[in-house]
Amino acid sequence: MTMRGFFIAVLAYLAVAILMLWWQSNDLLETLYAAGQATWDYSGTLAQSGGVWVLPGLAVLPLVLGRQAFRERLVAVLYAFTACILLQVAFSILKTAIPGLVPFYADPAFARLDRWLHGGTDPWQMAHSLTEGWPMGALLPFYLQIWTFPATALPVFIAVTDNDRDRTVRFLTLYLGIWIGLGTILALAGSSVGPVYYDALLGTDRFADLTEALRRSPINGSLLGDIQNALWENYASGAGALGLGISAFPSVHVAIATLTVLYLAERARAFVLIGFLWLALVQFLSVYTGYHYALDGYVSALAVFGAWVVLRRRYSLPLRVLATGPK
Repeated sequence: MTMRGFFIAVLAYLAVAILMLWWQSNDLLETLYAAGQATWDYSGTLAQSGGVWVLPGLAVLPLVLGRQAFRERLVAVLYAFTACILLQVAFSILKTAIPGLVPFYADPAFARLDRWLHGGTDPWQMAHSLTEGWPMGALLPFYLQIWTFPATALPVFIAVTDNDRDRTVRFLTLYLGIWIGLGTILALAGSSVGPVYYDALLGTDRFADLTEALRRSPINGSLLGDIQNALWENYASGAGALGLGISAFPSVHVAIATLTVLYLAERARAFVLIGFLWLALVQFLSVYTGYHYALDGYVSALAVFGAWVVLRRRYSLPLRVLATGPK
């Protein structure tokens, strides 16, 4: 998959998103206007997450690469840049549409399985017990702002810096597979809200202790806590703001972190350990914050790793690459 192919695939995904929105609504233009208005209302909160600054921030790359090298890659960079923006728009539309297509149903089963996998204890309880007294507020940006960089701009980074065509094909395919395969298709199959919204959705007190733990944690009053509140408000009101859809299973956060580690393994072995630590932290924070069942992250990590193995064999990447470094 070239950058042009990546761009075309994203256009197709966006077309599906718009068609799905049209199918769900009586008036497509009115629905788009309402979603745009709701997005504007939440724009301050969304902007603080860092997403809107990542891609424009890549404007400094010509200074890093030099003008000649950047000009040689300009077309590929423009394809990647535009595709990344449109991909997030399409994903946001479809994520917001999930409960209208498949009403949230899977949380009771996921909660039971999550507890069973961890010896009869909810993973969030382990996370909060382990970190009592820790400066958790300092770690929260790793889950939000820092994660946003590879999540929204990895293809642009590849377009600017990577000369290996096979590796480019593999990682563009994996990147699309995460957002479309895991974040849309599998999310529809396992439509769920996660522990933090479980009681509000089902009218129970199954996670009342989690709610209290979050109230006493650094999440309360933080940007991440504000986004949690905005997500539920957007769902409950039916506003349809882009970027504020709810979907717990599987964890796109963990999937992107796994992809980042695998990319580092092929290109910069010196940073692999840091990448693994970040992956572990993202998985941990996904549970600590209540956004996800631990199961959500396990499934994502295994799916991305398995797909990477398959693609590596398909494109005949020698195993020695991981031992000797990138080409």
